[in-house]
Amino acid sequence: MKYVNETLLAIITIGFSIFFQVHCAIHGFDLTDEGYLMSIYQWFGTDVQYAQGAGGYPLTCYLGSLLNSVFPEGGILGMRLWGILVVVVTQLILYFYLRRYFNPKMVLLGLLIQAIFVSGDPKPFGYNTLTALMTSVAMITLIEGTLHDNKLQLFIAGLLFGGCVFFRIPNITCLSFLIVPYILDFKGRRDRQLRKSTVFVTTTLFGFVVSFTATWAFLVHIGADVLVTDLIASIGDTLNGTSTHASSSLVSKYISNLLLSIQTFTIFILAIVICSLTQRFRHPLVFLLLLFVSFQLVYRNTYMSSSMLGDTVLAMMNGIGLFGSCYFLTQGNVYRGIAMSAMLFSLVIPLGSDGGYQTMWVGTWFSLPIGLAGLYDLTGKSVGKRWTANCVVFPTNMPDRERFHFVFDVPNMRLPFYFCLVIFVLATFVKIERKPYYDPGNRLDKTYTIESPMAKGIYTVESRAKVINPLLKELNNHVAKGDTLLVYDSSPLIYYLTQTKPFAGISWPCVFYGQQYVDKFKAAEARTEHLPILVLQNFYSSNEWSEPKYDYYNLKADGSFSSKEMSQNIMDFIERNHYRRVWTNEYYDILVPKDK
Repeated sequence: MKYVNETLLAIITIGFSIFFQVHCAIHGFDLTDEGYLMSIYQWFGTDVQYAQGAGGYPLTCYLGSLLNSVFPEGGILGMRLWGILVVVVTQLILYFYLRRYFNPKMVLLGLLIQAIFVSGDPKPFGYNTLTALMTSVAMITLIEGTLHDNKLQLFIAGLLFGGCVFFRIPNITCLSFLIVPYILDFKGRRDRQLRKSTVFVTTTLFGFVVSFTATWAFLVHIGADVLVTDLIASIGDTLNGTSTHASSSLVSKYISNLLLSIQTFTIFILAIVICSLTQRFRHPLVFLLLLFVSFQLVYRNTYMSSSMLGDTVLAMMNGIGLFGSCYFLTQGNVYRGIAMSAMLFSLVIPLGSDGGYQTMWVGTWFSLPIGLAGLYDLTGKSVGKRWTANCVVFPTNMPDRERFHFVFDVPNMRLPFYFCLVIFVLATFVKIERKPYYDPGNRLDKTYTIESPMAKGIYTVESRAKVINPLLKELNNHVAKGDTLLVYDSSPLIYYLTQTKPFAGISWPCVFYGQQYVDKFKAAEARTEHLPILVLQNFYSSNEWSEPKYDYYNLKADGSFSSKEMSQNIMDFIERNHYRRVWTNEYYDILVPKDK
C-alpha cells in the first residue's frame, strides 16, 4: 500500500463513495421516515403550524425548508443530493484533519466504510448527517483550540455545539465534550494545567450559551419554539413506554449495544488470529480451511447476522473505533488526547436515541478511522518479532536444574488484518446494496418510477409502484396543491407528493402517540371549516410492506403506529362526519365527507 499515490487514492476512494451514494439515492423509496421529514421541509419555512413534530430538530427542518425552496423541482432526489454533499464535506474535513496524526490510508478507509453505511439511509439530508458534520467540526475546533491555547477557536467550538443542539435536541449531550480540555495534556505543572483547562472550558461554554440563546430567539421569531416545547412535553410518553419510539430502558439498550460491540470486535480479532495461522500451516487444505473460517467469522458476524438496521455492522464499526483507538492511549500526548476525544464522541453521541447507535450512527465518524489506524499500527508491530521464554524444570531423578529455551516467532498479523478488513468492507457494501432498511431487496431490481413530479428520478420495485401510482392518480381528482389532506396513519410522504397540508399539522400521527395525538386531532376538527379528504391506510408501510390487513384498525389492541385511542378516534371521526369510500386499491381507501 505504501507505493500507492496518496492523493490519487483519496480521489478514487471519495469518488467511489459519491458514486455509490448517488446510486443508493436513486434506488429506494420510503413512505415513512423520509416522508415525514420531506412533508415538514415543504411547509416549515412558510407555514410552521403544518410542520408539527419538527420540534426534535428545528434547525434541521429550517435548513431543509430553505434548500427545498431554493430547488423545489428537485423533489426527493434533490434533497438526497444535498445530503450527499453534507456527507462528502464531512469526509473531506475529517480526512484532511486526521491524516495529520494517523495513517492516511486507514483514515480514508474508515471514512469510506462510514459513507457506505450512510448510503443505506434514504434521507441523507437530515439530523444525523448534519449532526455528524457540525459535531466533527466542533470537536476538531475544540481540540485544536486547546492544543494551541486559542480562545477564539474555543469560543467558535462552543458556538457550533450550541447550534448543534437544535439539529437534534438530544445533542445537548455534547456538553460532555467540555471534558476534552481536561483530557488533552500540555506542558506545565498540574495545577497550572487545571486552571488553564478551566479557562478553556469556560470560554467554550460561553460560546455554547451565546449560540443556544441566539438560536432559541430565532426559533421564537419564526414561531417554531412551540414545536420544541411540544416535543419536550412528549418525552414523558417516551419514558413511560407510551410511544412508538419508546424503549423500556434507554440505559439497557445502550449497554446491550456496547456488549454487542465487544462481541463483534472479539470475533473480528479472533478471525485475524485464525487467519494468521495460515503462515504456520502451509498444507493447501489447512491453509484454505483457515481462510474459510476467518471469512465466515467476519462475514456471518456482520452481513448474515445483521438486522435490517445493520446492527452487527454498526457494532463492528463501534467496536473497531473504541478498542482500536485504545492503542493510541499509550502514545504521545496529542495522540492520546485525540483518541480519547474520539472514544468519547462514539460513546456520547448515541445518547438520547431509543435505539442507541442503531438509530444514531454518527459517533463512528470520528472514532472508526482512528480505530482502524490503531489496529493497523498494532498488527504491524508483529512483523519480524520473536517471543522467547525460559522454562526451569527440576526433575525428580536429577540433582541439577535444567533449562529449556523456547522460541516462538510471532506471526505476521498485518496481512490477516488486511484480509479480515476487506471482508468487513465487502460485507458492509453488500448489506447496504442488498438489504436496505426502508426498501428491502436488491437495489438493481428497483426499476419502476413513482408518477409524481416530486419523486422524479427515484426508482422502486414494481409492487410498490403499483400501490402508490394509482393512489396518486386518483387523488388528483380530489385535492389540489395547498389543500388540507388527512392521511392515516403511516404514509407521510403522500403529503409531500401531493403538495398538500397535513390535517392538524401532523403528517405522521405516531410522533404524537396516543392521547396526545387524539387531543390535537380533536382540536383541529373543532376549528376546521372544511373537512378534509381522507386517505385510509390498510397495511404496514415501514420496511417491508405487508399485504392489505382487514383488521388493521383493530380497536382492541395497539397497532404498529397507532394506539387503541387513536384507532378509536379515527373510526369515530369517519362515522361522525359520515365519510364514504369513493376509491380503493385495498392498500388505501379514499373517503370523502357527506357534503362532498
